[in-house]
Amino acid sequence: MQDAPAKLLLVEDNPGDARLVEELLVDDKQCHFQLVRANSLGSAHDQLERHDVAAILLDLKLPDGEGLNTLTRIHTMAPGIPIVVLSSEEDEGLAIRSVQLGAQDFLVKGSINGLLLRRSLSYAIERKRMAEQLHHLAHHDALTGLANRKLFYDRLQRSINAARRSGKRAVLMFLDLTGFKAINDSLGHQVGDLLLQGVSQRLTDCVRASDCVARLGGDEFTVLLDDVSGPEDILPIAQKILGALSEPFTLESAHLVTHASLGVALFPDDSDDAASLVRAADAAMYQAKAAAPNDSCFRFFSKELAAKTQGYADYARRLGEAFEQGEFVLHYQPEVDIRSGTVIGMEALLRWQHPQEGLLMPARFMDALEETGLIVPVGAWILRSACEQNTAWQKMGLPPLAVSVNISPRQFRQRDFVDSVAAALERTAMRGSLLELEFTEDLLRENEEHSVRTLDSLNRLGVKLTLDNFGSGVVSFKSLMKFPIHAIKIDRSLIQDASHNASGAAIAKAAIEVAHIFHIKGLAEGVETSAHLDTVKRIACDDAQGYLYSPPLPPSAFAELIQGNRPLHENSLQ
Repeated sequence: MQDAPAKLLLVEDNPGDARLVEELLVDDKQCHFQLVRANSLGSAHDQLERHDVAAILLDLKLPDGEGLNTLTRIHTMAPGIPIVVLSSEEDEGLAIRSVQLGAQDFLVKGSINGLLLRRSLSYAIERKRMAEQLHHLAHHDALTGLANRKLFYDRLQRSINAARRSGKRAVLMFLDLTGFKAINDSLGHQVGDLLLQGVSQRLTDCVRASDCVARLGGDEFTVLLDDVSGPEDILPIAQKILGALSEPFTLESAHLVTHASLGVALFPDDSDDAASLVRAADAAMYQAKAAAPNDSCFRFFSKELAAKTQGYADYARRLGEAFEQGEFVLHYQPEVDIRSGTVIGMEALLRWQHPQEGLLMPARFMDALEETGLIVPVGAWILRSACEQNTAWQKMGLPPLAVSVNISPRQFRQRDFVDSVAAALERTAMRGSLLELEFTEDLLRENEEHSVRTLDSLNRLGVKLTLDNFGSGVVSFKSLMKFPIHAIKIDRSLIQDASHNASGAAIAKAAIEVAHIFHIKGLAEGVETSAHLDTVKRIACDDAQGYLYSPPLPPSAFAELIQGNRPLHENSLQ
């Protein structure tokens, strides 16, 4: 039995043009669209209410709308449906503006035939489907299908906002499995992954469909409950979760009994914002773990626990001292041309050389830097130091490489951000083309008008601009057109997913192909194995970065690595 043909909404007030489109679609034997017609924006709205359409063919001149305003209004009516614009005039400027406003294509009525029309519609629908897949990957954990960290924080903020309006509570639970590392080490990662999937399913079964279960990474899970009146509503749910997780798991003939530590925090009782609510639930979880290290246990956040969070403030002060005392250092990781193995750039990565604990990774302190605002002076130091080091290497006769620096949200929002970049280049006498700045799409889309102005100013300095973590955020191909981007960095999670399944590989390949259409290079992050390298070659990535080539290195070791500009892939893979 064949699937029903996809419905296509044609919004066209000229009967002759409407007949032409209908004839083109009928004459093309490979075209399988069922046409639904509207002759105005008003009737288009009615048809969209009645029909589930796969795409929209839109004439910009209608009785109740004209020009780009027509496109904006139809896009508002149907924000998730791909739109192909039909125009009587061949106007390149109008075509570009249409695409910038969300159209998938711009066709001139007098220049189309059935094949061109079918391809345009099919490509528009397929691009939309791939964008939805990317969106799902960006918001869900690849292993368990649960919400990931990004979606969790979005849902948490929405829950807090809803609780403020309703006067009810938002409840956050932090959950950690007891002995998960030992299971992984003794039975292998495959069994560990199966256990995480089983835990995910049981957690989901314990709560309502409207609640949010997320995996933040490893064996850390969160449960977010909305519309809760008080602690008396939470107790049965916490007990149900711990009871469900205490039941044995049968995984590949292994019978596992696991326990969990659960911490519970309430908004607004324990916190007045998302960040402190997370800290409160996390602190309660560790209190539960301390109370019953070998059993299941849960704890509510308490005032006594609140005193312990004072340690966070002390930690923030310690970070400030570390910066003043020069304990922060930069390590450099090479970016490599996949075909030749030549080092074509490097990323400057922050480390904390702690006097007692040794070299600390950013995961230990980056959130605190951002929350306290210390990231602004630290970020300026990173930028300046990376430029100074790059200039010093060139004076030593080493190859001129672009150095890449991550820009934090707080840095980017500073009014003098562009001036600080210009000052760093001027002070170090480094060419702007040897500096790359990395931004996440979420950051750029906070205020698109400001972002475009800022990026254009950086472009005028000669600085290269990179869209970071492509595939982990709310990625839209529209951003590749809107922002003056030179490169995208494919997130390590997408590369790892692409190495394990065909759909992930297809999505990653599509992202690279779209980038190449706009003459944007693609760099794969997190290339750690030969399988990862094979994957990034298959999806036609240009460059790669990861431990397969080299870990981040202190300046002296990095200088030795690039001495003579030897290809890295031969050395690393031998």
